[in-house]
Amino acid sequence: MITVFKESGKEVVKTDFESAKDIELESGSWIHISDPDVDSINEVAKLTSISSELLLCALDDEESARIDTDDGDTLIVLDTPLVEDEENAIYTTVPFIIAYNRSFYVTICKYNVELITELFKRVKTVEPHKHVRLTLYLVYRLATLFINYLKKINAHTEVLENKLRTSTKNKELLELMDINKTFIYFSTALNADKGVLSRLLRSQTYKKFESDFDLMEDTEVEMDQAIEMCSIYRNILSGMMDAFASIINNNMNIIMKTLAVVTIVISLPTLVASIYGMNFTNIPLDDNPNGFWIVLGICVVFAIIGTIILLLISNGNKRNK
Repeated sequence: MITVFKESGKEVVKTDFESAKDIELESGSWIHISDPDVDSINEVAKLTSISSELLLCALDDEESARIDTDDGDTLIVLDTPLVEDEENAIYTTVPFIIAYNRSFYVTICKYNVELITELFKRVKTVEPHKHVRLTLYLVYRLATLFINYLKKINAHTEVLENKLRTSTKNKELLELMDINKTFIYFSTALNADKGVLSRLLRSQTYKKFESDFDLMEDTEVEMDQAIEMCSIYRNILSGMMDAFASIINNNMNIIMKTLAVVTIVISLPTLVASIYGMNFTNIPLDDNPNGFWIVLGICVVFAIIGTIILLLISNGNKRNK
């Protein structure tokens, strides 16, 4: 799918096309390609005169965040978050391509990310012909998108934390491991995006527009905030995983201790019953009509005595601690 954004008065008109062959571009247009293939990228490259070699890097899922220039064409690769499992707060990162020359602005992403949707939701006036400002807006929205996802991850982590307090299973701990993987992806992506942003802000192209200085500062602050939040949440999660792994082991030890106490208590009357179950003559109380009840009473007494002794030992150990 190819979407063309072009200015009409004070508004931006959005038009969707199945193929680039149907497009008649005007200078200053913004072209976005979602779910791209080689043919669509090559067609857009011809229409915009942007190098196809720069645009084709959008097909590489492992493309790292960077800036490249080629004969008047500028390529910016950003790592953007992608939802894998929203219910369990599992996310990954994918490359988002920005390429432009004097006349056209092109963005490409293989996956359905929320970056462009968020841009039009939050920015009142989008001007596709102002490439520097549009790039800064996209990076700014990218940082806020990371922050929003980090908040959702943290909220889900707190839910898992409450479950883990009484858990003896590994399910919640495995979910935390998946979240920790997300933090690794986010941390790597944010640091790479920060490097790209720093290079953009140092470039003469971005320094010459004084009207964008506030936006540049806000974008840098938002990116730093996202990096700091990711670092804090990741450190908290790492400590939490270690703590709760110990808690799960401790909960299991308590259960095993309880089972051991029950086993010992039951073994005492079992011992008495086993002795009276042996095949030999002159068993005590053999001729007594109440012998069964007497033996049963002895078993109960032994069980009670054993329980009291174990409770006293357990309480004594607690006091010593």
